[in-house]
Amino acid sequence: MEKVIFLDIDGVLQPPTQTRFKHIKEVDELKKQLYDKYGVDYNEYHDYDILAVYYDWDKEAIAELKRILGATGAKIVISSDWRAYKDNPLKCMRDFFRIYDLADYVIDYTPLWRGAEREEHYRRKEYKDIHEPRVVEILEHLKIHPEIKKWVAVDDLHLGEYLKENAVLTRYKLAKADADKCIEILNG
Repeated sequence: MEKVIFLDIDGVLQPPTQTRFKHIKEVDELKKQLYDKYGVDYNEYHDYDILAVYYDWDKEAIAELKRILGATGAKIVISSDWRAYKDNPLKCMRDFFRIYDLADYVIDYTPLWRGAEREEHYRRKEYKDIHEPRVVEILEHLKIHPEIKKWVAVDDLHLGEYLKENAVLTRYKLAKADADKCIEILNG
């Protein structure tokens, strides 16, 4: 795990446009098709989330993500708020990414702290000037995993102030220019 993409979902894979609600009547058939194809029981997930992954995740953004992964050999660490989904975030994210044949690339997610534990991390002296929780979560993940040698954070949040050249800011979705920059960072 030398190369990692810290991946947000909303604004990276899922642009603001949403078509999932048009397909609510199709959800049972979709879950059946996905079960037949992948052997995953998607009934454990909320219908709108399955529809979001299937219909709202942008196919061009997914293609660009696949291009990054193929060109760099990187793996995915989920930094998106989607990682707070369900009791087993890694299984959930792998199940969602399986729909695009990317499950094997999803290896982890950034720390997910709640309550007092969350406050404890954000009050640390080393993070006192960081006002974006996602940055702290990424930095903590890097501390825990020194085997990560090259990394990039792909997000629609402005993380560059803190993560400098390792941050790639998307606008609505992951585009070709964003993917090119990710490849340059990870292979540079």
